[in-house]
Amino acid sequence: MPKISRRDDVRATAARVFREYGYSSATMDLIADTVGLNKGTLYHYYPSKSAILFELLSDQIDETIALADKVPSDAQPSERLRELVRLQVERVAGVSDEVAVFFHEIPWIEKNLPAEQVKDLRQRIDTYRRITEGLLTDGSAAGELRGMDVAMIQYSIIGVLAYVPEWFRHRSPEATAEVVDGLSTFVMSGVLRSGFGSA
Repeated sequence: MPKISRRDDVRATAARVFREYGYSSATMDLIADTVGLNKGTLYHYYPSKSAILFELLSDQIDETIALADKVPSDAQPSERLRELVRLQVERVAGVSDEVAVFFHEIPWIEKNLPAEQVKDLRQRIDTYRRITEGLLTDGSAAGELRGMDVAMIQYSIIGVLAYVPEWFRHRSPEATAEVVDGLSTFVMSGVLRSGFGSA
């Protein structure tokens, strides 16, 4: 197993502090104390608290977008959607502090981050939105999915994903597989057209 770098250790510790105390209440002093560095050394790795948060949020979005590349492009729209949902549930079920911080803090980026960073994150989020919108639109056009409001479905899926880190604590492989299968089925049962396939 590769040795974790000091910078990665700082980042992981900051994520844990953000999750426990909330970004607004966390301080660079607290992060430095928790990771075992003096404040000056901490600034060698990250120039500010917002720089850590921006990196955490950016990477979470990029890693989620990358899941779409694992979805077979030649499958039916509903099957592609099912696989993307499954991959996302699997990711949040293997919960990390960074995933939890993403869902806690993304609604507050206008308050906590500089405008240019907010713009960057919004562009990344829009890329994800277009991917899911395309799958939902294709599925509806093919008669596989219900003709429901696309934005409503998107936000509903995000809502399911966002709360998993808060309640799922039994992370054995068997328990994780059960949650992934159950939540994927739950989501798909809500969007599949009656009589088409199985959730």
